[in-house]
Amino acid sequence: MPITYLDGPRLKDSVIAGAQRLIQMQEHLNNINVFPVPDGDTGTNMALTMRSVAEGALNCKDASVHAVSVALADSALMGARGNSGAILAQFFQGLSEGLNGKTRADMGGFASAVNVAAKLSREAIAEPREGTILTVIHDWAEYIHARWEKVADFPTLIHDSLNAATESLNRTPEKLKVLAKAGVVDAGAQGFVHLLEGILHFMQSGKIERIARGILSFGNVKAKVEEAPEDITFQYCTQAFVVGKDIDRQTLKNRLRELGDSMIVAGSNERVRIHIHTNEPDTVFAIASEYGELINSKKDDMRGQHTRAHHDPAAQTVAIITDSSCDLPGDDFIRYNVRMVPVVVAFGNKSYIDKVTITDRDFYQQLAASTVNPTTSQPAPGDFKEVYLDAAQNHREALAIILSGSLSGTLQAAQLAAQTVHNDVNIRVLDSKNVCVALGLIVREAAEAAESGASLAEVEKRAEWAIKNVRLVFMVEGVEALMRSGRVSRLRGGMARMLNLKPILTINTEGKAQVLAKAFSSRQARKKLVEIVKKEARGKRNLRFMVAHANAPETAAFLAGQLRKHFELRDVPITSVSPALGVHAGPGAAAIAFLGE
Repeated sequence: MPITYLDGPRLKDSVIAGAQRLIQMQEHLNNINVFPVPDGDTGTNMALTMRSVAEGALNCKDASVHAVSVALADSALMGARGNSGAILAQFFQGLSEGLNGKTRADMGGFASAVNVAAKLSREAIAEPREGTILTVIHDWAEYIHARWEKVADFPTLIHDSLNAATESLNRTPEKLKVLAKAGVVDAGAQGFVHLLEGILHFMQSGKIERIARGILSFGNVKAKVEEAPEDITFQYCTQAFVVGKDIDRQTLKNRLRELGDSMIVAGSNERVRIHIHTNEPDTVFAIASEYGELINSKKDDMRGQHTRAHHDPAAQTVAIITDSSCDLPGDDFIRYNVRMVPVVVAFGNKSYIDKVTITDRDFYQQLAASTVNPTTSQPAPGDFKEVYLDAAQNHREALAIILSGSLSGTLQAAQLAAQTVHNDVNIRVLDSKNVCVALGLIVREAAEAAESGASLAEVEKRAEWAIKNVRLVFMVEGVEALMRSGRVSRLRGGMARMLNLKPILTINTEGKAQVLAKAFSSRQARKKLVEIVKKEARGKRNLRFMVAHANAPETAAFLAGQLRKHFELRDVPITSVSPALGVHAGPGAAAIAFLGE
């Protein structure tokens, strides 16, 4: 049946699919990053921005296309990173303005909305340059506006306009000499084209999934850039998010103009995202704070980023791969370019891709409303093979660190897949003998080693050290989920329910769950959990902690607060457990993982 209109759910799913495609191509975008500064982070910044957009989309339950577009715009503005991320934020802001008041949009309404989006994207830039993402957005929007009446449906319109955007992308080196010299197209523009590729894939297939490797043809393309950090005039990529009332964006733009270049002031009269390359980041923050509350701000040293990106073409030769039972703050997956193979979560006949098409919030809402118990299924060897081959595009070697083999068959699937790709990439597969944030700490340890340029043997050695030394202690609020998944027998589970027991568990050296203690109330369980961690972490140096929870943010905040106070820590990261783990742990579960020397 032809798709002749966009409603909220269609727009939401299309953008999520586009975000998945862009995130998949993050590393390639980093490799071709030349303009405005060759600091090798365009892919990371666009991926972080679109991850925020995708989360906003997933959490929006409204069916109107305008409400979804507002959620996209708000999430993009909050999560925008870097030059291209700020432009994307203004693009979504314009799209929401163009769709204002619409429950659904036909192709004519969509054409008008993308024209508004293209116009506002350009207006946000102090000194717009041709041959960048702005050019491709403009050419794409112009094509849609000129052709929408001549096509039958949205898939055809997106297909044909993608071709126009790709042609515009291929012309970017003609418009920016720095691109021609480096032998690449503009990275931001390429990212926008990848976004459209994901949208088209969803329009044609109706599925949100990793796009097959068959259409990837970039290999190890990397911009030809000499290491010359001294050529970067303005050292700091400075970003700020301001919330206020009646913010005069033009006046703000004029005040910041003399402080640097690559300036973008995006957003509305109540919320503004600022991006500028400058040598005076503190002055930027001071001016921004005059217009409202400074919600977050950051400055990145682009000279340092440039040196790390270009001093050694093979600096990070080892790719890091894991599965979705690995819990890390979402930005860490992108920051360290960790590839993830997702588990499938199902409610009856309805299946979801863990951490991709279902968020933790969605999962617990469905769990409360559903009459069907959720289940999980491990990734197939083919799922791992696809990710391995994707890694082979830019890496000679890879390390896969997988959920405990004693808890799941996922490890076996990863090992089988590794045997099929040995001619493409050298893959080592490690049994983490753990799960959740403990697996997260192991993966982050390996990723930091890989980022530093360590060899596969060195990264593997560091991961093995982390596997031996990491500790996970967790509590569950009830045993019902453990009984459903077969982790606890009906007899023992029935007794625990009768006594209102709150088990406190760990993962032992064999990678199996083991009961450490029992409590008779949630409050007592939290206190016992903290005391166990204090005792076991005593005497260790350089401690790293992480807290996870299953729809229990107050419990997580309590645990993190206790850790900060006792160990005199500035921060303890908190993250949600994956929906797949939530199936087995149940609502109210919470965990502490720590790693020390």
